Amino acid sequence: MKFSNYLAGIAASCALVAGFASGASAADIVLRYSNWLPAGYHLTEGVMKPWMEDVERVTEGRVKVEMLPKVVGTVPGQYDVAADGLADVVLFPPAYAAGRFPIEDGLELPFVGLDPLKRSVATWEIYKKYMEPLGVFKEVHVVSIFSSNSTHPMTTGKPVKSLDDFKGLKLRSPSTAVTQEIELLGGVAVSKPISELYELLSGGIVDGAIIPIDTVKGFKLDGALKQVTVIPGGMSNNMVMIAMNPAAWAKISDADKKAIDEVSGAFMAKRNGEVIAKKLADSYEVLKAAGLTIEDASPELSAALKEKLMPVVEDWYKRAKEAGLENPEAFLKELSDGSGGIY
Repeated sequence: MKFSNYLAGIAASCALVAGFASGASAADIVLRYSNWLPAGYHLTEGVMKPWMEDVERVTEGRVKVEMLPKVVGTVPGQYDVAADGLADVVLFPPAYAAGRFPIEDGLELPFVGLDPLKRSVATWEIYKKYMEPLGVFKEVHVVSIFSSNSTHPMTTGKPVKSLDDFKGLKLRSPSTAVTQEIELLGGVAVSKPISELYELLSGGIVDGAIIPIDTVKGFKLDGALKQVTVIPGGMSNNMVMIAMNPAAWAKISDADKKAIDEVSGAFMAKRNGEVIAKKLADSYEVLKAAGLTIEDASPELSAALKEKLMPVVEDWYKRAKEAGLENPEAFLKELSDGSGGIY
């Protein structure tokens, strides 16, 4: 036998042994997570990564979640990425699919509340009570659904202090409800993912946005936005859903499914609420230090907004009933923390 062939044989044997060794310790199921959030974002660090660790722990390593290096498909298309199996796990704001989930639109309405923990937990409970029985999101397995912090108008120039200040403003909208609000107030709504907002602001394509306060620093918008007006109850409440491909979920054993459910659903919603509550508290000081002006809306502006924007709520009542929701008023009452004062 030639020496070179002898060495090749040893190398092949070592590779085979290594393969057996790695196979013995590898997970039975590896779920691919399509991530589009920026590096270091609090939702990734405080919610998604801990959940991934929990999944591996509670299944004793049989199921692992692997974060892919870049997003699969487009950000607005993440729901279908999960439904079609292009990735196994996605993070998806349902509002990005405008008009597709009319009952879910109720979670996005104005004046629902400012308490992130209460709203986040209530969102999951309402999904289970009102939405899941009607087959909302039936194309995917819903791991959890929870809220972001409430949204508020922010601008690159003059602050919003009256209804007249909204007129003519081009504002990025995160949802169907906010698009309706902006149009009722005489502004121009621009519906784009928040991942594109910096370019929209810096390019002068929009004059501002209606977004949560804690997203400003995370998406590096503090260099473009200058003014924030805090509205009691918020202008909307953006939702975040963690969804899994049904075929991928079906591959997991019943025992491991049960274990994963225990660290998902309500558990994950509560964790998110705690994370975003802390992030919101920290963000006020961070943004003020960065030079943003943050002011509470006057009682006059708050009252005027509630009167002006009630057609958005009434429109949702109508659309939700048409979609099969019998009691949308109870839906909103259970979601609200009362700080908006209308539910």
